[in-house]
Amino acid sequence: FWPQRWRGPAPHGRRRAAGPAMALRLWLRAGVAAVLHAACTGSIEHGDQVYLTVPRTRRRVTVEENGFVHAFWDHRGAWQRVSLERKSGPGGVVDGDVVFLRAWTGKYVSPHGRRLSAREGAPGVQQEFTITQVGEGRGAIVPRSSITLRTQRGEAVVVDDPGSPGEVAVEAGDAGAAQRELVIELAASATTGRPMTTQQPADAPPDASAPPRATSAAPQEPRTAPSEARSTTEAPPGGGDDDADFDSGDMREPTTAGPTTRTSQADAATTTEHSVATPSTMKPTTTEAATTTIETTTTIETTPAPTTTTTAPTTTTPAPTTTTPAPTTTTPAPTTTTPAPTTTTPAPTTTTPTPTTTTQVRSCAELSAGDIAASLTVTTVQLPAPLRSACGDFGIRSSCRHGYYAATPHRGGVHALLYNDAGGNALVVLFDALNSVMGSARIGGEKVRGLQFEPDGEHLVALMSGQTNVHHSPHYFVKMAVPSLAVVWAKPISSPRVGLEKWTPDNSDAMAVSKQRYFLHSAGECSEGFCAGHQGDLTQVLNATTGEQIPIEGNDWRASHSCKQMSGYNENSDTFVFANAGDYYPQALEFNGFRRGRYFGAAKFDSWGNGWGRQGVTQGAIAADPWGSGFASVWSFGEETGPPDKLHFATLRSTIAFEQAPKKLFPDSGGTEIGGNIAPLGPGRWLVAYTEASSDLITNYKRIYFDDWGIHDDIRWSGGRLAIIDAAGNVLGEPVNSAALGAPFPIEMNHLVERQDGLGWIFLEGPGKSTARIAHLRCRRS
Repeated sequence: FWPQRWRGPAPHGRRRAAGPAMALRLWLRAGVAAVLHAACTGSIEHGDQVYLTVPRTRRRVTVEENGFVHAFWDHRGAWQRVSLERKSGPGGVVDGDVVFLRAWTGKYVSPHGRRLSAREGAPGVQQEFTITQVGEGRGAIVPRSSITLRTQRGEAVVVDDPGSPGEVAVEAGDAGAAQRELVIELAASATTGRPMTTQQPADAPPDASAPPRATSAAPQEPRTAPSEARSTTEAPPGGGDDDADFDSGDMREPTTAGPTTRTSQADAATTTEHSVATPSTMKPTTTEAATTTIETTTTIETTPAPTTTTTAPTTTTPAPTTTTPAPTTTTPAPTTTTPAPTTTTPAPTTTTPTPTTTTQVRSCAELSAGDIAASLTVTTVQLPAPLRSACGDFGIRSSCRHGYYAATPHRGGVHALLYNDAGGNALVVLFDALNSVMGSARIGGEKVRGLQFEPDGEHLVALMSGQTNVHHSPHYFVKMAVPSLAVVWAKPISSPRVGLEKWTPDNSDAMAVSKQRYFLHSAGECSEGFCAGHQGDLTQVLNATTGEQIPIEGNDWRASHSCKQMSGYNENSDTFVFANAGDYYPQALEFNGFRRGRYFGAAKFDSWGNGWGRQGVTQGAIAADPWGSGFASVWSFGEETGPPDKLHFATLRSTIAFEQAPKKLFPDSGGTEIGGNIAPLGPGRWLVAYTEASSDLITNYKRIYFDDWGIHDDIRWSGGRLAIIDAAGNVLGEPVNSAALGAPFPIEMNHLVERQDGLGWIFLEGPGKSTARIAHLRCRRS
């Protein structure tokens, strides 16, 4: 049983030994037991554990904890072992058999789009592969046999595509024979249960018999970055900036920073200065608590500013009537340095309701498209300080166009805005139910990343970036009391594997909040191992009471590259849901769940991606069903070479399986719908907000990682639409032109929120502006 020759070319141009010398090397490499087993049994048996090796590169098919299948590594550990199971049951595996591939995780390998992954816990038709022996004398599959695999749909499993080294994919038709060939090696016999290898690497992953555990630590697999992985300097095929790779460095931040001098302007409302420990004191790879010092320089006036309401029956934007109350003087609390008393003038607030014929407030559950115009009011408010006047590039520059908006049905209907002012400061502005400014607070000097109320409305939670212009610095959460905006704590959150602030999308829906946990789902650059220098997602969790990170509940690198993230939380089922839209793995919009420390579920909407930063899913949102345990989601998707982006809708059970399968909301319209958001109206009824245009607006898909997509102002001010849909995704009535009612949408950012008496959103009027429009769709919540 001396093998004739190891198939495939030698690495690094060296000639291979043949005959007895090569056989001796194989004997030592595979182990005496494996060779004896092959001699005695003559074939691979049902249930045997095998290694599947790519002959040209000597790398082996690997299944990671999250089910990701690839051939980047040449290791012989638990992650490389695959149990070969015959569909027909016990017996020797022969040419033409239908087999299942069971990974060390207990999950079965199957195609998902073009990629293979191990996600399903039971074999079925989708998990079937036909095994074919390469060469003459086909028959029993024995160790060292060369084989190919095909899916039940007839697609070839491709393991050695020179254009995508290390990738394991499926292709229709016939790929080159060398690209499909695998060499099968025996790892452990199903009959004896004994491993067939002489030694396992000292740093190999845990044995497959131990169940995988969600952890924030990097996998235990010895990860040497593959030499065939995409170069960090080589331009992708086709060239051009539009096709540049996440890994090529072309998306790094510009060296010229935006303006840093704050415009001098009297605050629109009394401002509380909170000196929060900056991330410069926080270690990027630890969860050590940051020290927080709170300096109160002024008190917050809780008396709302007077509001003047003007009804305009013939115009959507009447001239505002402004009421300016007498200035009030507040005395600051004593500090080590006593500032001069501050005089503040509350911001004038102008409300512009649309024409109304009735004073009755309808139930949200009964609201129809015909009721929207009469129920919508728009309030223009003065911000404490203007926005930045110049937009930065992709990365960690402070936003010049948008802010984050949050509301709570509790605490008297308060709602809040978080944005970066002209000086780069992070400002929180709190509004009452009448849209009057209650107060504001500066909570740092970093880029804002998110804002949410806890479910009961007792606390407001802000997400901030780490040190400005410093990659691999942690984000941090700031927990504030409502309505005082006093900081309870400010704590860092980071991943040991994925560094934030580099290739972190600017407009992601990156946070979700429960009473017990604060959930971060974002993306950044991998700092070590097989993924070093590549972009992927991260998921980390803080204890909501103490602010301490819970490392064991982190779970990173579920997607590579993660181009879009969405998050949500349902209090009824205590379930978080989060989604990745990837250009490489997965080439899909994939939803996953998290509940009490456990990750589960995988609902996928197939997309496309070129592996270099472009893919088909743009902005979307997830909303919890307050009358159930699941969620609803909307997103836009455009084919790579097809119709423009169209709005899609789906609902999910609490198990994170689709209840209503993804479908287009407006399949017959010839235009495009982007910037979709969703909020619940009643059982089985949802309000969807989006921006419409007659032509394709997203031509450079890499631009969607910025918080400014370069959309023309004419579209921003005229394209806003509202639609009511049922649980099956049927549009009820005609969409309403909210832009014509003076209520456009911030396209790039999630904006639609539930308020105590209806729903609302906020529109910041542009770079350098100091005014914002608060839209309030008033209805009675049940």
